[in-house]
Amino acid sequence: MKEKVIKFIEKHKMLAMGDKVLVAVSGGPDSICLLHILYSLRELYNIELLVIHINHLLRGKEADQEEEYVRDLSREWNIPFYGFKKDIKSLSKLKGISIEEVGREVRYNLFIKMKASHQVNKIALGQHGDDNAETIIMRLLRGTGPEGLAGIPPYREDGIIRPLLACSREEIEEYCRNNKLFPKIDKSNLEPIYFRNKIRLEVLPYLEQYNNNLKRNLQNLSEIVGEQQDYIKGEMDKLWKDNIHKEMEDIKIDISWINNLSNFEQKEMLRRSIERVKGNLKDIEYKHIQLILEKLREDNNTIWEIDLPNNIKIERQYNKLLVREGKSKDRKDFYYPLVIEGKTLIPEINGEFNLYLVEREDVDIIKSSPTRGYFDIQKIEGPIFVRNRIPGDKFKPSGNLGTKKLKDFFIDKKIPREQRDTIPLVVGENGIIWVTGYRVDERYIVDEKTKTILIIEFNNKGGKPIAQRHKEDINRSGCSSKKN
Repeated sequence: MKEKVIKFIEKHKMLAMGDKVLVAVSGGPDSICLLHILYSLRELYNIELLVIHINHLLRGKEADQEEEYVRDLSREWNIPFYGFKKDIKSLSKLKGISIEEVGREVRYNLFIKMKASHQVNKIALGQHGDDNAETIIMRLLRGTGPEGLAGIPPYREDGIIRPLLACSREEIEEYCRNNKLFPKIDKSNLEPIYFRNKIRLEVLPYLEQYNNNLKRNLQNLSEIVGEQQDYIKGEMDKLWKDNIHKEMEDIKIDISWINNLSNFEQKEMLRRSIERVKGNLKDIEYKHIQLILEKLREDNNTIWEIDLPNNIKIERQYNKLLVREGKSKDRKDFYYPLVIEGKTLIPEINGEFNLYLVEREDVDIIKSSPTRGYFDIQKIEGPIFVRNRIPGDKFKPSGNLGTKKLKDFFIDKKIPREQRDTIPLVVGENGIIWVTGYRVDERYIVDEKTKTILIIEFNNKGGKPIAQRHKEDINRSGCSSKKN
């Protein structure tokens, strides 16, 4: 069996010379067998071992005895021991998730912390071939795709390795007997109280009546599909890297690009995008991906959004598909008076307005831009304020005929919905004077009768544009003339 494990380690390049390996040891046959084999290989690979044991406080004195057994064995073999006690039952109630799920979460969090704090290269787990068969059956019953049929991966990019995955439970138990190892038996594993236990104790034995090679066949399936998935992953990595764009925490996908992909590629890009934003694909099902694709196939250019589990939101913003966290972002309303010949800070958008007056004859070229607007001060009545939009806002965009709803203006300019509340509006007694960064109001532009010009400058201290600019907006945002 030791030679079998070495071949499996070499095949999947699990260990490198000089690795520091954290071994998760519960005290049961699987983990004790794993620790013994790695202990015997320490000179072959020049590896350093550390043991981590997590007492879930679920089985009272029995769990304490297992912890003491693993501690004593580590001391006997001169391996550093790190023990942790975690009240899994209380955490399960607090989080509202199953004991199995919270136990796994706690274990992996501790593995990651130990890896960082002790400069660990690999984390060795004792899962074996029978565990893999159980996992595949569980996924089939819950619903899965090819990736799920690959079962438990032998090696993960985060350094987790499973050297016993090619071995059966029977082989492991025989190894323990032959090497005079005396692991502890968790009696809860012999009761069908958890889903995995029911698969192990009831479902698999029933299916083996029809094929006594079932576990071996499932292991072979796992290996075949795993190899296929490795190849596909490489190809999809290239496609992803060349075409998917990440902006802050969001993913943006060009819709015309994704529409030209095959069905498989479309689904893979969507799944990867969701996983990148969410951190995993838990609760994301086949039906969710299908729903997104159906919406994408609708021949329109409208804005829509889909809510997925765990606060994930899919939005179509004209020619872009946005994948983001759907956590509510409270609108930050602002309303400030603007002082002529002075500066006004707008902390909600990290911006600053500067207003000053100049005589018309002193200005050579007048051309409004996204950050500077020119206005006839005589046409503006009452005090001047800056605020964000409110329902019913209208204005007369320069260069256009008639009045336009601000909402329609934003839609026409394809300004993403989440950016619209952050665009500052300079307003007077009769309404909007300037949609900052986009268009001035026709009623206040400088003309041949203008004597005094109000110049309004906007400085975005965040260093980023208010929203997506359009050249035509800049060109039409005001009049341009030269002094006679």
